[in-house]
Amino acid sequence: MKTEELTALGLTEEQATQVFAMHGKELTKLQNNVTTLTTERDGYKTQLDTANTKLTGYDPEWKTKADTAQQDAQKQLEALKFDYALNDALKAAKVRDTVSVKAHLKKDALKLDGDSVLGLKEQLETLKTEKDFLFETEEKPPKFSTGTPGVQTDTEKGKEAANNALRQLFGRNGD
Repeated sequence: MKTEELTALGLTEEQATQVFAMHGKELTKLQNNVTTLTTERDGYKTQLDTANTKLTGYDPEWKTKADTAQQDAQKQLEALKFDYALNDALKAAKVRDTVSVKAHLKKDALKLDGDSVLGLKEQLETLKTEKDFLFETEEKPPKFSTGTPGVQTDTEKGKEAANNALRQLFGRNGD
């Protein structure tokens, strides 16, 4: 930004000088923030280097232990992802009991690929043919009984017939 640009916008030279003064204050403030943050960052880097040096002197195997812990955590995370994906795939396959089906699966042959489990479809097809009771079916179960014979379906007629039977029993004939 130049004084000529501000005067071309209709500001006087005095106003342009005030704009530059205000802009300079803001710019100084931002530069001080950058300097402070840079100093803090450098201090933290120095502290980290010092801590790493002390750890090396204190426990020479700290780096390998940290790497091993990170690898173990990664394996546990992958196992959880696999288990969640497997459960979702089994629910989508309409499995009645996921624990029972998991017991019949060869988990070594399964592999996680994104959100899908490779090799599961083939194993589920085999299980469906051998043990179809583990899966929900679309067919309706057979009906074992029908309605009771002799019961009227119209409730008003049934109530009236029952009332008439009670009246006759007690000796009242519709009075």
